[in-house]
Amino acid sequence: MSSSIQRPVLEGRYKAVFFDIGGVVVGSPFSGIAAYEKLYNLPVNYLNVAMQLVSVFCSPLHLTSNAQHIVMVNSMRAGSNGAFQRLERGEIDLWTFYDAFSEQLSNPLNVAAYAKYAQLRGKEFNEEAFKVPNINGRELFHQMMGHAAVVVPSMVQAIATLRDSGYIVAALTNNFNYPSDTRGQREQELILQGTTQYLASPSLTSLTTTLPATGAIGSNSGLLIMGQDQLKTLFHHYIESAILGLRKPDPMIYKKACEIVGVQPSEVVFLDDIGANLKSAQNVGLTTIRVELGKPEKAIAQLEQVLGGGIKLLSSGSKL
Repeated sequence: MSSSIQRPVLEGRYKAVFFDIGGVVVGSPFSGIAAYEKLYNLPVNYLNVAMQLVSVFCSPLHLTSNAQHIVMVNSMRAGSNGAFQRLERGEIDLWTFYDAFSEQLSNPLNVAAYAKYAQLRGKEFNEEAFKVPNINGRELFHQMMGHAAVVVPSMVQAIATLRDSGYIVAALTNNFNYPSDTRGQREQELILQGTTQYLASPSLTSLTTTLPATGAIGSNSGLLIMGQDQLKTLFHHYIESAILGLRKPDPMIYKKACEIVGVQPSEVVFLDDIGANLKSAQNVGLTTIRVELGKPEKAIAQLEQVLGGGIKLLSSGSKL
């Protein structure tokens, strides 16, 4: 959408709010990783540790103790040649990614890396008795993307309120493109089917939510699923790593995003769930808010405080 449309004059310093997508506007792929580990009886965070090794393209890394953010934080430290990085810059297609992802996660070096991680955390792990798992990268990716398609209603409502209040709202996401052929379309359908199965799980059947009309493509127990086309309708700008050839936390993607939107970095508040992405954005000059896993309302309350002016983004019944 064009940013030249008429908007109310904003009194504060901020003109725009940038949102990450996965783990912020929709569910976190970390939930899908945890589900896969549970399904195949893998140690908790084994796959997160494996992902930080970034296959054969990069050397092993020092293990951080923050398990939820191991993947994204350390993949950037390792370099730019991991499977995820190349996919999200549009350098490889989905099928090539699946092969590289499977190889990366099935590497025997991952066992030693996890043993070190467990030692640092004071967790018991018998490295000698543990059998190296053969990970199906495609199956895991389906789990991750399926869990990441469930909309976070409070964030969607906040985005709508920001738009109505005159702010420019933009998505800034590390993403990938599905192949445009029939096979690629079928792959997307399979991932969405997996999301529907996730929504039907007993742990979610008691949840109910209310969303504004957003063109969601499926629902169960009040929870809604959105594909990328539907998500794009929420924003004035939808800025994608796979199109730019840049991905977070590369500082250039934040500069490019500000250029696209037509604002200065100092005029932007950025919400993301990954610390490395936020740190890089801060260095460029953006004000940042971290969205903790399972705590979107806390981040929205912080956004209200940062923007000031009495803006109300949370409903009265929201829990922080």
